[in-house]
Amino acid sequence: MKAFTINKTLCAAIATGVLFTGAAQAAGYPAEKENDLVNICKAIKADNPMRLHLAVKRSGLNYRTLDEGLVCNGQNMMTFAATHSAGNSGKFLAARLHQSDRTLTAKR
Repeated sequence: MKAFTINKTLCAAIATGVLFTGAAQAAGYPAEKENDLVNICKAIKADNPMRLHLAVKRSGLNYRTLDEGLVCNGQNMMTFAATHSAGNSGKFLAARLHQSDRTLTAKR
C-alpha cells in the first residue's frame, strides 16, 4: 500500500471527481483512507455529531490522530467547524479532544 503526500492526495480527489469543497488532505494516510477522510469533513460541515462519530469510526482512526493530521479546506477540524457554523460538531469534537468550547472561537 503506497502512502500519498498532500499534493498527490488532492490531485487524486480532483481526478476521481470528488467535488466537495471540504476535501480532506492528509499526509501519510493510505489512498483508500481518502474517502473516509472526506466523509469526516462532510460530517463536520453537516453539523451532525452522530454522522461525525460514525465517519470517524469507519475510518479506523482516533480523534487525536485526526486532530493532529486532518485538514479540511486548509483548516483543522475545529476551525473548519467554526467556519461553517457547525456548533454541534465543534462541541462534539471539543468533548472528544478534551478541549473547551472556547477553543472553537479562539482559532477563528
